[in-house]
Amino acid sequence: MNLAEEIFRHADPGAPALLWHEGKMTYGELDRRSRLVADTLREKFPAPGSRIGLRCPDGRDHVILALGILRAGCCLVPLANELPPSERERLTGEISLAAVMIADDGPGSPGFALEPGGQPDPLLDRKLSGMEPAFIRFTSGTTGASKGILLTHRSLADRIAAANSALGIRASDRILWVLPMSHHFAVSILLYLRNGGAVVFPESLLPGDLLRAARDHAATVFYAAPFHYLLLVSGTESSSSPENLPWPSLRLAVATTAPLDAATARKFHAIHGITPAQALGVMEVGLPLINLPRPELLPSSVGRPQPGFEAVIRDDAGLACPRGTAGRLFLRGPGMFDAYVAPWRSREEATEPGGWFATGDVAFINDGGSVILQGRSVNVISVGGMKFFPEEVERVLRLHPRIVEARVIARDHPVLGSVPVAEVVLSPGPEVHQAELISLCRCELAPFKVPVAIRFLESLPKTPSGKIRRTPR
Repeated sequence: MNLAEEIFRHADPGAPALLWHEGKMTYGELDRRSRLVADTLREKFPAPGSRIGLRCPDGRDHVILALGILRAGCCLVPLANELPPSERERLTGEISLAAVMIADDGPGSPGFALEPGGQPDPLLDRKLSGMEPAFIRFTSGTTGASKGILLTHRSLADRIAAANSALGIRASDRILWVLPMSHHFAVSILLYLRNGGAVVFPESLLPGDLLRAARDHAATVFYAAPFHYLLLVSGTESSSSPENLPWPSLRLAVATTAPLDAATARKFHAIHGITPAQALGVMEVGLPLINLPRPELLPSSVGRPQPGFEAVIRDDAGLACPRGTAGRLFLRGPGMFDAYVAPWRSREEATEPGGWFATGDVAFINDGGSVILQGRSVNVISVGGMKFFPEEVERVLRLHPRIVEARVIARDHPVLGSVPVAEVVLSPGPEVHQAELISLCRCELAPFKVPVAIRFLESLPKTPSGKIRRTPR
């Protein structure tokens, strides 16, 4: 099957698919434009499953090009624009991209340009042969080692169907888009389009522009990070402030990527009459937990497992914990990832017996069956809705010849949710300045991964087994 083709097989050609300031694109036009992209790619890359990287700003061009890649039978690999060249080159080489597609609106351009990819990898090609690969997104995973998460068209379809059993997206919905597409396209955008909804693009993330787009296009759904909710409640107490004007068409608000603080949730409800539902999205699993239909009853919870999903809490010995006892959260359900690509590990090899995936989160399940997180993964850091793992930053810091050990932890931030802070131990020698280390990180990492501060310590805290302790005590 081809999920992108399924979108246009079911869509009303005259219905709006993409909406923006004083403009719209129907499903018929989106069909035509993405088909042109697909036709060009088929001529250049006839082999099914060719991996195509995509570098494109958020917006309608990103949607057109991504759909074109998928419709061509190629595998979409988003490359975030904020990645520095060294990281893009590493990713390009690790999964031997056939090409990198870059948005290009120049005269006579088909809407994109193609840059050469990496060296061929026959072994990876053989592993992917016959799988109908649709999407690979790089993440650090629960171990912190860089991996490309592979989803086939069938897995994406199963994941979308499972998520929509809770979200209930339908053709009448208008979804206000605020998340970075390179991180959230594969399920979110595809889910909305597969169910006939329209994606609304605001002019900017400024609160006034967000609310203006929401009201102008009668947006019904807001799926966003806590950072975006904070933006929408950060206005003055004046009732005329754009942030304090109601959003009358809103029917569903979901907070994802990090916990939404109670004060922001209460203020959002006071203005708009809806309590945002906390959700736990896991790239390897999908959207297994959403606090619906009554998020106001237990706003700190990420809800019960959605239909088809199961959750279990286990202790360090791997035994199931009784209700109310905190432990490690494991999940399984429809649409789980098919494999890690670099290095290759099948889903069976990467999950626990029985197909359980260890999320890395600490949580407990209450008597009503709702999951309450005690904290996100002991390692993961979320900055304004964009996640990464500290091992990525620590690897770069250890490139400096004087750094013996490094630990990166999250520090709370009132707007971004959290920001990274590094702690390092130096070998004897001349003084090393914080600016030097931050500059090193800026050369090798995306901006949101760069530590905002460096602390110089005599030693780092260790576990009894001698490993660096991830959570300060």
